[in-house]
Amino acid sequence: MVDGLVRVSSEEAFDTVLKRATAAIEKRNIHIFAIIDHRKNAEAAGMDMDNATLIIFGSPEAGTKLMQDKLSIAIDLPLRLLISSEDRKTVLRYYNPLHMAKEHKLDRNLDVINKVSGLLNAVVMEAAGKA
Repeated sequence: MVDGLVRVSSEEAFDTVLKRATAAIEKRNIHIFAIIDHRKNAEAAGMDMDNATLIIFGSPEAGTKLMQDKLSIAIDLPLRLLISSEDRKTVLRYYNPLHMAKEHKLDRNLDVINKVSGLLNAVVMEAAGKA
C-alpha cells in the first residue's frame, strides 16, 4: 500500500529548508505558482502560530497529461509542499503522486507519475539537507 502523505524531518532551520526547497524547485525549471506564508497570514489576523509555509508548484505539461487521463486529479494539482516548524524540527510534507494515481485510478501516463514522484522526493531530500 502506498501512503498518501509523506513526512520528512530535518534538523536544519526552517528558513534554510524553505530557501533550499525553492532553490531546488527553481533549478529544475519547475514553475512556482505561489508561496503562502500561513504564519504571516495568522499574524495579520491578530493570531499566533508556528512557521508554516506552503509552496504550490508544478509543470503545466506534466499536469495536463495527467488531467487528460483523469480530470479528477486536477483537485490535487498543482503540487504542494508544506514546510513547518514542529517540536524543534523542520518538517516537510507532500502528497505522494503514486497515491494520487491510485486514488484517481490513473491508467495512462504512469511514467509521468513516476517521474513526478522521483522529482518530489529529490526536492524534499535536498531541502532537508539529506541529499
